[in-house]
Parts: sequence; structure tokens; C-alpha cells
Amino acid sequence: MKISQEKTGELTALIKMEIEQNDYQSAVEQQLRHQKSQLVMPGFRKGHTPMGMVKKMYGTQVLVGVVERLMTENLYKYIDEEKITILGSPLSNDEKTPEVDWEKDTNFTFYFDIALEPKFDFDLKGVEATLYDVQPSDEDIQRSIDSLCGRFGTFTHPETVGENDMLSGKLVELDENGEKKEGGVERNAYIRIENIALATIRKKFEGKKVGATVKFLPHKAFKDVQKLAVVLGKKEEEVKEFVAECSYTIETIDHMEKAELNQDLFDKAFPGKGITSEEALRAAIVEELKKGYSNETEALMYRKAIETLIDNTKFDLPEEFLKRWMLSRSEGKMTAEEIEKENDKYMRGFRRELICIAIDKKFELKVELQDIKDYYKNELLPAYFPKFNEGATEEEQKAYDENLDRMVEDMLKREDQTQQVYNFLVERKRVNCVKENAKLTTKSVSMDEFIKLSVE
Repeated sequence: MKISQEKTGELTALIKMEIEQNDYQSAVEQQLRHQKSQLVMPGFRKGHTPMGMVKKMYGTQVLVGVVERLMTENLYKYIDEEKITILGSPLSNDEKTPEVDWEKDTNFTFYFDIALEPKFDFDLKGVEATLYDVQPSDEDIQRSIDSLCGRFGTFTHPETVGENDMLSGKLVELDENGEKKEGGVERNAYIRIENIALATIRKKFEGKKVGATVKFLPHKAFKDVQKLAVVLGKKEEEVKEFVAECSYTIETIDHMEKAELNQDLFDKAFPGKGITSEEALRAAIVEELKKGYSNETEALMYRKAIETLIDNTKFDLPEEFLKRWMLSRSEGKMTAEEIEKENDKYMRGFRRELICIAIDKKFELKVELQDIKDYYKNELLPAYFPKFNEGATEEEQKAYDENLDRMVEDMLKREDQTQQVYNFLVERKRVNCVKENAKLTTKSVSMDEFIKLSVE
């Protein structure tokens, strides 16, 4: 087999592959012998069909399969051995490749176009990037306090319905005569009084006891389509035309008595933090909120830095090849005209990918199998299977670790999920690399300001 390469442009080349009969003959014969051993033909015992008949039936099919496999394997082997860094994947050059007569030809010549990865340098240390420090507003902090008071509050079951209570009961759709509608809505439903938009309907419920029945118009009570859909147990698009009256028989009344701002709440909300005052609680909440914002602020910083690199790093791309490659990969989902129309966007995408790969190489960013295992074991799984508190026995800790190890091995078998984790860890390393090497400026902003910056 002979394989050679010639440049056709600054960033393109042509690979010529010549396959001779002795390159594939033994593989074809081996495959035909296998076919013969499995073949059952009338008049012959299994495996005893004459080879001439086997060749006549399967010879061309086997030859095509063997040659195509040989062609693909050796093409990529050549690219690897010659250390050719390509963009996309090789494309068959149908104009240069001679038409093949599989019945008569014994030697075959194939041509492939390849695109070469452009060489360029970049200066990450010269990139100016802003890391926003999102400052929670007083309203954000108060919402968090209210949430904590609700989360650690206690449920009571009052005798009568109040303005902030949750009801469970039976909802029944009524006909024009006020009777149960045949085939209408009939279900157990939860109603939160504060979600009722119309005051006159809220008043119908307030003060009622368990067992009482209230007639009302759900579409008037719940102006929010999503909330109406939840109460009726239907899809949002199904409830837009719902205007029937319903009856609701109260079965239980639940009232959330919010926790007071005291030491008991401080200890439950932030165990082990030694919080002893509302001021310290607010400070802890600010810290938690800012941690929650950090992934988003770092992601924005990274995105802006990469966009700056794309704008300031100049290199050519083999655009015509890449258009052909995208068209071949689209499997008919895109036309050449559609690709041409969005060419600038696609080419910017290629530039982004090449710059990210260049960052990986320059700063030796790698994600190994052990990194994925550590992520599963130390970050993902503990969120669902928390570690023991202090005082766990050695046996308990050993059993916990062994169980996590088994789950990690099971998760590694899920290729799609593991690929997603790999991509996530690669991106995390890139974000940290930019954070450590770019000219970073920190700027305090409100959440509203940050949201506006994120969509620019």
C-alpha cells in the first residue's frame, strides 16, 4: 500500500492512497472462508458449499467491505504517524478518485482532501477581563431570611382557613345547572390561598372549616395560567379556554408558622458557623448568595475573555473545506446555501474551538479518568448521599466509601453522561486558567446589572 500527500493550499492537502491486491487478498479469503463455514445451501451440508459458489454470491460484497475498512484504518493511521493535525475529518475527493469497477479491478486508488490546523500564537496575559462581584440587595437578603423562616417553620392545622393557608380538597367541575359535570374535571387538588388573585374569591374561602364546600371560577381565581393548570391538573394550553365553575370541598387546612429569628433558627440554618445574631445571619446569607453567583460570574468573565481572544488573534481558516465538511456532517439537515448564509457565525465557532484547544496545549490542561472519578465521588454523589456527621464508625465510613466506589464505576459505564462530565471539567479548567492568567479586574454590581451584562 502506498500513501502520499501533497499540499493544495496553505491549509489544505491531498492524500493519495493506492491499494494493491496483496494488501487485501488474505483478508478477503479469510472472510469468504468464514462465510462458507456458516452458509447453508440446498443440496449441501452446512459449511460444504463450493468456494466458487460462495465467491459468486459474496465475493464483491466482501471485497468492498474489506477494502473500505482497510482504506479507513490506514488513512487515519497515516495521519497519526505523520503527526498531521487536521480540522474536521478527511473528505473523499470524487473528482480525482477513479471510478471503481469492483467486479474487475484488482488495484484501487483513492484521493482525500484534508484541512490542516492553522498555527498561531496568542497572549492570554494581555487579555483584560472583568470578574463581577454580585452584591445581593436588601430584598435578596430578606427573601432568603423569609425562605429560611419558612423552611424551618412548623405546620399547624387551624380550624378555619386563613389568608396564608394551604388547602387540600376535592375539586369538581360543574355544569350550567350547578351540578357535577359528566366527564368534567374531578380531582384532589391543593390550593394556596395567597395564590388566589381575586379578593372576592379569597373571601369565599377565608373563615371556612374542614368539610365546607366553596363554589368559584378557577379562571378568575388564578390569573397565572401555570397555577391554573396545576390546580386543574391539565396542560397550560388546555386551560386557556376553561371558564367553567367548580366546587371545592376542603379536606385539610395547613398553616405554616414561620420560625422566629432566634438562636434555634441560626443553628439550624448554618450549623457549626457560630452565628448568634441577625447581623451575623445576614452576613452568612450574603456569603452563600455570592457563592451561588460565582459560577455565573466566572462563566461570563471566561466568555468575554475568549471573545476578546477571537477578535485579537488573527489566523486564516480553510473556509471552503470547512463548508464542505459541515455539509457532509449535516446528513441533509442543512443546504450549502444555509451554510453560506451563516458562514461568519460558523467560522467564528471554529476560531473559538481552535483557541480553546490552543489554551489546553499551552497551559497543559488535561482531564484524566481519575479527575472524572474524583468529580463523581467527591462532588456529584455526596450531593445525593451526604457524608456522615462526626462520630461515624470506621466500618460505617468504609461501607460508605465502598458504596460510592461502586456507584462511580456504574456511572462511568454511561458514556453520554461521562462525556458531559469530561466536557464540564475541561471547561472548568479553562475558566480557572483564564482567571489565573488574564488581566483581571473585579467590579461590584447588583444582580439586575449583572443580568443585563450577561445578555449583552
